[in-house]
Amino acid sequence: MKFLRSFLSVLLVTGYMVTKIFAGDLLYGPTLEQTGVSSTEGSIVVYREEDGDTRSTPAIFIDGNIVGSLLPGEFSQTKVCGDAIKLRIATRGGVVYKGQSQRLKIHQGKITYVKITQIADHTFRPLIVNETEGEEALRNIKRTSNILNRYVAQVKFDTDSLFAFDSARLMPSASRALDKLVRDIKSCPSQIKHIQIIGHTDRIGDKAYNQKLSLKRARAVADYLAKRGVAIPMDVEGRGSSEPVTRNCRGRFSSKLIECLQPDRRVVVNLLNGANND
Repeated sequence: MKFLRSFLSVLLVTGYMVTKIFAGDLLYGPTLEQTGVSSTEGSIVVYREEDGDTRSTPAIFIDGNIVGSLLPGEFSQTKVCGDAIKLRIATRGGVVYKGQSQRLKIHQGKITYVKITQIADHTFRPLIVNETEGEEALRNIKRTSNILNRYVAQVKFDTDSLFAFDSARLMPSASRALDKLVRDIKSCPSQIKHIQIIGHTDRIGDKAYNQKLSLKRARAVADYLAKRGVAIPMDVEGRGSSEPVTRNCRGRFSSKLIECLQPDRRVVVNLLNGANND
């Protein structure tokens, strides 16, 4: 299974970009015990009441990652570590509708209820409801979504903010971004079960050398996390220049080309709530 790479609601701080961390664990049962949400996390419940239409299916995306696909009379619950997410409702079936993202505030220690309502053209839109209405609706909804999202979050580091050019030694200034990642991981210790760290380089230089450099940089990040007390199993991988994200960077080696290719030089950290089955 390939990791989802599209992500929304990113925060850029010294080369650090991260989606709001969330996990796809379902809290089973229509009663939705409040004790299932800790003081450092919130929860979002998205539900669809019985409407008789099985031709069109709303797919629930949080920060660009699917967490549920609802038939009539189903709900999906997702734990969230963070204070806001971007929620998008897409439609599959007779009508294909991408849906628009909307920012949703999450309250730690509480459940946020979102009702999915159908509009005339078989597409769906989210409606935030109060706790009383949400709890009442869930009394009549007995089934959870059959999708269990194993993806938690993707963190992207600009390697120019972590390493000097052509080096795999972390710069002192890298600690700001990496320490924030450590805090995010430790804020949801029960959610993150596995970490995958992938290094990437630009296309300048020898491919074999770039492969080794990208692996060394991924290992440097993993070592830093471990030294700061992150005991979660980690895999490291170097992909060299095989997966560029830039376009139209042309010309010979120069400072201008180096600047253009900057987005290719990155370390991506995938935080998972299940084993790595990539």
